[in-house]
Amino acid sequence: MSASDKKPLVPSSHITVKIKSQDDVCVYFRIKRDVEVRKMMQAYSDKVGKQISTFRFLFDGTRIKFNQTPNEIGLEEEDEIEAFVEQLGGFSFFRRH
Repeated sequence: MSASDKKPLVPSSHITVKIKSQDDVCVYFRIKRDVEVRKMMQAYSDKVGKQISTFRFLFDGTRIKFNQTPNEIGLEEEDEIEAFVEQLGGFSFFRRH
């Protein structure tokens, strides 16, 4: 096969992304590069049995918005998104006197 017979490498319109929870549970998704990540986030929430509003999704330490696409975020094949359960409020162990 000559060099002219080879097809040029064209980036796939889909990528595989891993969402990893705080307790190291990983779920893999295959998504289109130009579709909002909201569908993937909702599918993850459904799979783990929690409301999507309880999660915060981060890529490279930056929070991901529902209306962003993988291209806008800069996601590449096999990248990892972190899913954190949002904690509201808190408790102080220190008492002031």
